Amino acid sequence: MRFLDIRPLIWSVVDIRSIVIPWLFQHNANWSVKGADVERHARLVKRAATASLLVALTLLLSKLLAWWFSDAVSVLSSLLDSMMDIVASGINFIAVRYALVPADHDHPFGHTKAEGLAALLQSAFIFGSACLLLLQVVDRLLNPQPLQALTFSVAVMAFSMLLTGALVAYQRWVVRQTQSLAVRSDSAHYMSDLLANLAVIVALVATAYGHYWLDPVVALVVVLLLLYSVYGIVRSALAVLMDKALAEEDEQRLGQLILAVDGVHGFHELRTRQAGSVQFIQLHLDLDGQQTLNHAHAIGDEVERRIRSAFPRAEVLIHHDPV
Repeated sequence: MRFLDIRPLIWSVVDIRSIVIPWLFQHNANWSVKGADVERHARLVKRAATASLLVALTLLLSKLLAWWFSDAVSVLSSLLDSMMDIVASGINFIAVRYALVPADHDHPFGHTKAEGLAALLQSAFIFGSACLLLLQVVDRLLNPQPLQALTFSVAVMAFSMLLTGALVAYQRWVVRQTQSLAVRSDSAHYMSDLLANLAVIVALVATAYGHYWLDPVVALVVVLLLLYSVYGIVRSALAVLMDKALAEEDEQRLGQLILAVDGVHGFHELRTRQAGSVQFIQLHLDLDGQQTLNHAHAIGDEVERRIRSAFPRAEVLIHHDPV
């Protein structure tokens, strides 16, 4: 007898796909991009997000069958992780689409912080699921049970590893093409899923030889991985919402780009932050005070062009100071 039967909850989450996924694939003609490279970037990132959603849904349904027949709490842990993948991918995809909506009268700096708010929502959902799974782990540790349909469950987990591995390979290719932080973090999460799936297979094989204790222990490891992912998501979300500066190497790269422009004598008061995929960059340029306004403006335009060649979605604000 289970301590807590969560199958109705799982079925309700699966049914959400009939509402969420059609909305996700609606064409949104309102968001704009800057240049062909950015259009390609957005297209690849959206394809990676779509692939992530479809893989997560496929894995959810297959693991649901494996858990239903085997009653293995380690499979349940992997199933809940796949549920989180769907929720996380769905929220990310919605947030990215909303974040790409151009600035308007009510939001003159754009909607890019939507990704940070969405990340906090994800972390709360994942934390709740980890606590729910922990209850299952405690019950199974206190009341170990033999498992059923082990061969089928192992086959499902092996299929999950192959499909997840293919997704990770595709995501890493997209990261190499776009340098997308969102896709990179999603790929890292699925990489941890690969390790978790391998651990579940080991647990299932061990139970076939009477080592029932390993099933809840592996599930406990997955709980810890989920909690660690919550920590990472909250940390990243707060960095966006609290306007953390760009990485030190990015600011050093900016300095090199600025000083490489002819006519620039220096710069100061460099301020940066990132919200979603958009970088906000402000600085003061030191220019020859004897030159014409047109010449000074042309130098500023060249600085802005070089910055945007390195950071295509950047919003750049430059103040010209005479020296």
